[in-house]
Amino acid sequence: MWQLLFYSAKIKIMKKRFSLVIFVVSLILIIFTIVKKYNQKSAEADALDAKQKFAAAVKSAKNQALSDYVASLSDEVKISQLFLVNIEGNEKYYSVEKTGSLYGNPREGNSLVPGGVLLFSYNVSKDPLETYEFIKSIHDFYLENQNVPPFVAVDQEGGDVNRLRGLTSTLWGQKKVADSFSPETAEKLYSAQARQMRNLGFHLNLAPVVEVENDSNRDFLDTRTFGNLEKVLSYGKIAVESYEKNGIGVVLKHFPGNSSVDPHVGLPKITYSQSERDSYFKPFEEFLPQSSAVLMSHAIMKPDFGDNLEKYDMPACFSKYWISECIRGNFGFKGLVFSDDIFMGALAKNGYPPEVAVVKAIEAGVDVIMLSEKRFGHIAGILLEKSKTDEALAKEIDRAVKNVISYKIKAGILLMEENEHIPEEDSELAEIDEKKTKKASGSLSEAEMKVPAFSVRINPDYKEFDLKKFDEDYKAGMEAYN
Repeated sequence: MWQLLFYSAKIKIMKKRFSLVIFVVSLILIIFTIVKKYNQKSAEADALDAKQKFAAAVKSAKNQALSDYVASLSDEVKISQLFLVNIEGNEKYYSVEKTGSLYGNPREGNSLVPGGVLLFSYNVSKDPLETYEFIKSIHDFYLENQNVPPFVAVDQEGGDVNRLRGLTSTLWGQKKVADSFSPETAEKLYSAQARQMRNLGFHLNLAPVVEVENDSNRDFLDTRTFGNLEKVLSYGKIAVESYEKNGIGVVLKHFPGNSSVDPHVGLPKITYSQSERDSYFKPFEEFLPQSSAVLMSHAIMKPDFGDNLEKYDMPACFSKYWISECIRGNFGFKGLVFSDDIFMGALAKNGYPPEVAVVKAIEAGVDVIMLSEKRFGHIAGILLEKSKTDEALAKEIDRAVKNVISYKIKAGILLMEENEHIPEEDSELAEIDEKKTKKASGSLSEAEMKVPAFSVRINPDYKEFDLKKFDEDYKAGMEAYN
């Protein structure tokens, strides 16, 4: 009996010990699993942190290359980047002024050429090869004169504003496209137009107009708008994406809006309510992230609500609020900001002659000044002279030039290239915590962890004209039209 009780007690003790062992082992396994997951997450976090640091360092290196390139430009070339100017001829490009015009000596110096050229109908031939050769002659002239090649722009909205009529496939006005075309057909129409333009050598289209039609702007915009907010959001998106995806940057027009007052003869004045806000701003908020540029209007745009309304009391293209605070800040836009033509008579009549307008536009955050005249040296000279004693203006000029050069890199006019060797002084920057990164699977290799140096240079390759491709795209555009 006592033996039975003894063995029974012993078995109970052994069971308790076994249970305790199981508990301890289980606890150890749980702790091990938790530690393993923690280490794994820690390694992954370290790897992500290293990759983010690497990406930031690469971005910094590219920004440095951009700054170095801008600093390498002469004053004459640098200040010229800020202008989009119409040009002479349609067969072979030539300059109409000299660098001396920047300093009051118009007959002296080398050729003075703008950062961007704007072609009108009289600059283009009905023959696509002739137009291509003329645009190529612009590029060649700049290179021969040791200048930064320009971006080539055109006003190709369609309908009444159609500079390439008879050259590219038929392009209806925006109102007719929205009223008559399905979204699918509109995409084919605009994509075919973009491919033809790119083949000819264009980079930018001063289109589409993404202002919503209302009672106050209907007479001025006429067929240049897609119509109501719903149609603008639908067809405006199609136009923007079709051009941008096919190599033509768009310049959204006209922020923040227009009235039926023609800005050539008077300054448009617009007052909007809280309920009208979306109809003015939603298209720009939607499309700016996909767009290369935006063009400011001369309108004085003002809400009928809120505080500090005096900040709205100037044309939009001179307004730090609309450009720096709204477009750059609230909308997060990083592309180019264009002024409308600063030679419009309405500006001078209201206290903004060109010599005043050019300074105010750059100070407000504009990157590119558009002129209807073919000579810009005397206006650029005002900026150049004032920047010598105005440090704030000099910084704004640097900002604008960097933005223009950045766009030219995006357009393939210039190249941002990785250098083969990392300079000695950058060796510390090039080393990122490699040990942490290697803890995680899929970590960056040692070669990838070294931040390269970059440099900017002119793209030596100029795309040849492809007549067969042009004809195919022309036919595609006409099929969409028909």
